Amino acid sequence: MLTQNPVLARGDRPTLLTSARLLGQALVSMRLAVHLLLFLAIASIIGTVLVQQEPAQQYLHQLGPFWFRVFGQLDLYDVYRCAWYIGLVAFLVLSTSSCVLRNSPSMLKDMIKTKRQGNPAFLRSRREQARLPKKMAPESLQTILKERGYHCSFTGTAAKGQLFAQKGRFYRLGYLFTHVAIILFCAGALYNANLPLKAAQWFGSLQPLHNFSLPLSKIPPRDWLPANESAFRGIISIPTGQSVNAVFELVGDGFLVQRLPFLVRLDQFQIRHYRDGIAKSFISHLSIYNHQGQLIKTGIAEPNHPLTVDGVSIFQTSFNDQRSRLTFSSHSLLDPTLPPSLFQARVGQHLQAGGSSSYSLQIEKLKINNTIPRTDLGLPEKPGKSMINVGPIVRYRVLGPDGHGAWSYRSYLDPVSEHGQDFRLLAYGKEGSSLRQYLAIPLGPHGGVHLFLNYLGALERAAQRGANASPATFHRVLQQVIVRHNDLEQGPNASRFLAASLVTLRDLHQYPLPFLISFTHLDLHWSAGLEMTKDPGMPIVYGSSMLLVIGIFILFYVPRKRLWLWPENQDHWRLSGDSSRNPEDFHQEFFDIVAEQKT
Repeated sequence: MLTQNPVLARGDRPTLLTSARLLGQALVSMRLAVHLLLFLAIASIIGTVLVQQEPAQQYLHQLGPFWFRVFGQLDLYDVYRCAWYIGLVAFLVLSTSSCVLRNSPSMLKDMIKTKRQGNPAFLRSRREQARLPKKMAPESLQTILKERGYHCSFTGTAAKGQLFAQKGRFYRLGYLFTHVAIILFCAGALYNANLPLKAAQWFGSLQPLHNFSLPLSKIPPRDWLPANESAFRGIISIPTGQSVNAVFELVGDGFLVQRLPFLVRLDQFQIRHYRDGIAKSFISHLSIYNHQGQLIKTGIAEPNHPLTVDGVSIFQTSFNDQRSRLTFSSHSLLDPTLPPSLFQARVGQHLQAGGSSSYSLQIEKLKINNTIPRTDLGLPEKPGKSMINVGPIVRYRVLGPDGHGAWSYRSYLDPVSEHGQDFRLLAYGKEGSSLRQYLAIPLGPHGGVHLFLNYLGALERAAQRGANASPATFHRVLQQVIVRHNDLEQGPNASRFLAASLVTLRDLHQYPLPFLISFTHLDLHWSAGLEMTKDPGMPIVYGSSMLLVIGIFILFYVPRKRLWLWPENQDHWRLSGDSSRNPEDFHQEFFDIVAEQKT
């Protein structure tokens, strides 16, 4: 006959209790804690190596389409605020809290009420054992142990009592401090994650915006997050002399608009350089106003030194000059005597080039300071000065008729001087090719290229009239141009200009365009890229970090050491001892105590 299962006969309640007990044991297990810490460490490494909260297009450009989708599915672009990372942190808090709640009462009881007496079986199981003669007085051993920092107590009679000595009584505080520090650290991280906001995004009640071309002033106030959000991390670009009252918080391929509790005005942006022209530091001079227009604070923001106002840290992260106005002059090489056409542009603009709709020009990049080897420009190296700062350079792209023949150009604003002659420098090359050619145009006495172009036009007219290409013709035509335009005195200056012009005329045979565009003026306007973060949990994180250091110090350097002197028989005392850490060191100390007692 089959017997009825007593557990099933009483219903499901014992099964539920068993499951709860197993779950509780799993929560407080060391294996679970180690695995959680390992996963969090791996995720933190990913979040450190992969720059977080960047625009989606930048990730797509860096990683490619396949890995862009894979990383996006894993939420690796905002690791510290994604659902699975927050879940791991929350589970680690639950596990560690369960461990502390389960073990702290017994640990505290053990520290407060130390077990001073032990039975013979317990004392014989201690690691260190020694036999001492009965004639030895316990008081002498007590004196030795007190000199070594032990707290001693004697119970019973002189013949049958026990001497108990202990050092490092509160060593278990190391375990408590480290576990509580982990809980506080994770709690601070969860506080910084702004869980209510993340929950609103997960459940779809808060939808990010995706129109990145929309200026801040055009975004309706209903789409702005309130200024009293517990935590945020956003970026903004501020032109010099302007103010903002919100930042953009990147979320996946969209963004949220976070209102600031104050207004930030960029008074001045400053770049400091080393002597060779390489950028040294970027500094934003800021003024902070409340919403009534009253000045709250002024200060500077640097990359590693933020300006903090009302719990919001303002970091200098980037800068750009896209609001700067660039002035160009376009000269026709088909008829060099025509007056140049001047035009202005900003970085990113598309224009028609050369006075013709068949060529298009795109201003791609402006770089203010450019340090390159002197040998790249054909200049000799000087002692200790192998590099030269050539000043602002604008890079633009010219597309030929019908979209064919794309060329990349770099035009230098500051003239380059060699052997007393100034040149306007232009570098160009076929797009996609690493080869680059230079065209150095000699400048006249007033710093322009019109003297060379007038000379080029005069040479073409002389050639049309049948003049041969001889040194005498080159010299005679230059003298005529000088007299006609009254631009250059005869003598050494004219000789240097003539020699430089002949080299440029030779290089013009390889120049691919029928017009020449030169960078002539820069109206510089900086914009500072700022990152503003509010992390209210950081004091908790810093405090828990200090608590963790203290706990680890106690664990490694404050072991508990215990000694018992008890009567083994009529003729001998037995000295038993143990230590919670460093058994080899304690063995040597135990040996020294016994040797000192015997002497």
